[in-house]
Amino acid sequence: MKEYDVLVRGTGAVGLATGVALSRQGLRVAVQGEARAASDAASKALSVDVRAYALNAASVSLLSSFKVWDALPVSARTAVTDMHIEGDEPGSVLEFSAWSQGLSELAWIVDAPALEQALRSAAHYAPHLDLLDAGQTPPPASLQVLAEGKASATREALGVQWARHAYGHSAIAARLASDSPHVGRARQWFCSPDVLALLPLDTPQRGASYALVWS
Repeated sequence: MKEYDVLVRGTGAVGLATGVALSRQGLRVAVQGEARAASDAASKALSVDVRAYALNAASVSLLSSFKVWDALPVSARTAVTDMHIEGDEPGSVLEFSAWSQGLSELAWIVDAPALEQALRSAAHYAPHLDLLDAGQTPPPASLQVLAEGKASATREALGVQWARHAYGHSAIAARLASDSPHVGRARQWFCSPDVLALLPLDTPQRGASYALVWS
């Protein structure tokens, strides 16, 4: 069986980006997704992924070095040029502007499925990197990177323990179509017990729209 320097467990954005970055350092890398039950796979296939990532300049620079950023469809990334934030108390408002900071944008809102697809394509062409089937026996490696998320089966199998503290929140993610341009402005409300964010994200199907995150 082929041996690797690093085995990355997880094929989300973090796992794929880690695998590509390490392979560019000349390391022999394998990236393997987590095996799922047939019912889980079928459920995921029927669902619509409405996740969005907010990326800072350092993240964009990293993705650019992989040629991933330029490979993203223009409709999958929207620049945030202004932020409007409100708190609990009346008049507790913060305003941020890229113009006042001397920046072209404060952040980028990116469609998560599109980013993961672009990273997967980059992984196929990365030197010293193999994408393994989820059901394949994990190969030997000097180091494992666990990037399977909070319910990692590999972490549980290895007996890795950590302290978890529930804070009583559930979250809703959605996409909202807008009848008015968002003009690159992100809006956030921190009003206990709720946190609500409307993040600008244009899509070909909906035009001006927002990624909503409400917890």
